[in-house]
Amino acid sequence: MVKSMLNVTCTWDKESISANGSKQVNLLIEWGYGAIRKRKGNLIPKAAGCDLQLQFISENGVSLLKAEGVRLGFKRSENGDSMFVHCGDVRRGKYRQAILTFSIPAHSSGRHTIGMMEWSWRKPSQEKRTLIRTDQLYIHFTHHLGLLSIPSNPKVEKYIKLNETSPIVKKALRMYEKGEYERGAFILTRQADELLILAARSDDMDYLQEAELILAIRNKWSGTFVSFTAYSSKVIFNKAISVGDVHFTENDILR
Repeated sequence: MVKSMLNVTCTWDKESISANGSKQVNLLIEWGYGAIRKRKGNLIPKAAGCDLQLQFISENGVSLLKAEGVRLGFKRSENGDSMFVHCGDVRRGKYRQAILTFSIPAHSSGRHTIGMMEWSWRKPSQEKRTLIRTDQLYIHFTHHLGLLSIPSNPKVEKYIKLNETSPIVKKALRMYEKGEYERGAFILTRQADELLILAARSDDMDYLQEAELILAIRNKWSGTFVSFTAYSSKVIFNKAISVGDVHFTENDILR
């Protein structure tokens, strides 16, 4: 096994899965280089490596369905034997996270490997890609109902839930842009309510802060879009002002 200064931590959402297999199993991956550092002013941490790439080489029947995280690229090899996740540049003291979702076929009970993860990058100012780390990925299969009933790992569950915010906000924005204000507000309110329930159950302030952010966006957009619609109606009938003179962008919405 190849090891390096690239630190990688893997956490399954479930400690064990059914020996009959599972169509969706989530793995939280965290990676970074060196000790965690706080950013000082506008200084950008020095790059340790460029274009970090994770190649997952699966065992028979295992499939990496998707990768979700900030600015990740995901593709399959031409023969379908391996999947690639492009993770961007690696900066000293900075760590990132992603969720990998797998489909895993049935297997006998016990701890078994489901594939190999190979990490590679390019050194700054170099074109050659270098293999820097390899890891075998294991998971525990069981028929034991007690093990299967253990709740999901709260850290993984939290990342998945908070990661839903961006696509939900984008979906709501499309509703507002089409004039479907009530539907857009409903989408945002529902997500905020779910986060508030999780905050109350877990006493986790991150859920509360995310909910407050979503509600603030809803209130801002509800006021902004309705006001803009009313203004546009007046402009259309005002011969002194052309509709073409009105410019409204997403940046205006988020101010």
